[in-house]
Amino acid sequence: MGFIQRITGSDKDFSEVLKGGGLSLLYRIASMLLSYTLMIFISKSLGERGIGIYNLSLTWAGILVMLGSLGFHTSIVRFVSQYNKDGSTFKVFKIYRSVMTLTLPVSLLLGGAFFMLSDWLAVTIYDDPGLKDAFRIIACILPLAVAGNTNVEFIRGLKEVHVSELFRNLSIHAVNLAVLFLIISLGGNTIFGVDAYAAGVGLSMAYTSYHIWRYSRKRLIDEGTELKGSDFSLKEHLLISLPMIITSFAMLLNGKVDTIMLGMYEDMDTEMVGIFTVALKISIITNFVIAALKTIAMPKISELYWSGELDRLKRMVRKSALLIFGFTGPVSIVLMIAASFLLGLVGDGFQSGATTLQIFAVVQMINGACGLVAAFMNMTGDQAYFTRLVLIATLMNILLNAILIPKYGMEGAAIATLVSTAGWNIIGTIRIYKKHGIRTYFDPIRSFGNRTPSR
Repeated sequence: MGFIQRITGSDKDFSEVLKGGGLSLLYRIASMLLSYTLMIFISKSLGERGIGIYNLSLTWAGILVMLGSLGFHTSIVRFVSQYNKDGSTFKVFKIYRSVMTLTLPVSLLLGGAFFMLSDWLAVTIYDDPGLKDAFRIIACILPLAVAGNTNVEFIRGLKEVHVSELFRNLSIHAVNLAVLFLIISLGGNTIFGVDAYAAGVGLSMAYTSYHIWRYSRKRLIDEGTELKGSDFSLKEHLLISLPMIITSFAMLLNGKVDTIMLGMYEDMDTEMVGIFTVALKISIITNFVIAALKTIAMPKISELYWSGELDRLKRMVRKSALLIFGFTGPVSIVLMIAASFLLGLVGDGFQSGATTLQIFAVVQMINGACGLVAAFMNMTGDQAYFTRLVLIATLMNILLNAILIPKYGMEGAAIATLVSTAGWNIIGTIRIYKKHGIRTYFDPIRSFGNRTPSR
């Protein structure tokens, strides 16, 4: 508590982020525990191949949801928080309706295309027919997943963290685990957990849609506002969102391309993909602090920046960086030291991924040290530069994967991720400091040395 109180001080902006982020953190801790319980349950019940099929299917689901969302899952947070602060109730709900009208047809088309390609991907690309049915389930639930994803980010823009975080992953993991446990305990067949995942996605989408309908109905009636007329332009928002769309997809692809490419080579089977994804899953235990703070920090960054409160923004970002690295640094070191032991807890067959886990721990340490780079650039109008930066990093990642996987296997894929992730993070922090004079990265001298008290 002393550490938290020291960095918080009397800074009301950081206190707001910490309070909202703290609530988000509790949800994410619960989600993380459920996620790891689910991973261990699938690994022990279905083996390395089972967890490989599950994680590879969800990797493709993540990419398809990103494409189907057209990147609005990022920009909608900025717009909703901005309009909500200005009291533009009409624009808040008009953008939601417009985004849903645009993304649902796109997700239906993508789901149909992926369904038709599922057999070819499973047999020809991955040489595992067991993937076919799992891919088809992902294709069928894609519109639900896209709608649920948009709902969660819209609710986050309204700063209703308790709802957005509950239904981002926590409810999906809870339903997934419960349904999967029920299927296996009753001796039923399962498509490697993907069918249970679909149940969680459906529930999350249904409740968040109901919540938004109830919230909007009450607010619009209270304020006497209708969703018609006005000067709202979706085209204008789409043009502003375009760099964010490209960036969001590039960042997602950058984080998942190693999993996708690893299973494509002849010497790399679905079991190796399973070991690799478990190592990756363990390493991102450090991410939940960053993600929790980012949940509330994104609308706060947008609010302070666009209102010209740069001094307040600088203090908030600096304190966020200190808190983030205060957690990610020590945890990353533990992961490097205890990699083999941690993987052994999942199963003896997973210990071959110890070196991969150690490499991923370095990735997470760098990620934590750089702080809220992506959130800051996307919320402050520098999304075009960040788009170019992440696209270059993603292309580098793909190239390095193609070079390193055939020779070094999953360790090569992890190295590719290390180089590309460190690249965009470090360059991003330099860009932000040169342009705004703000350090998003952890600076031990300024964090623990003598500092001039904030005004």
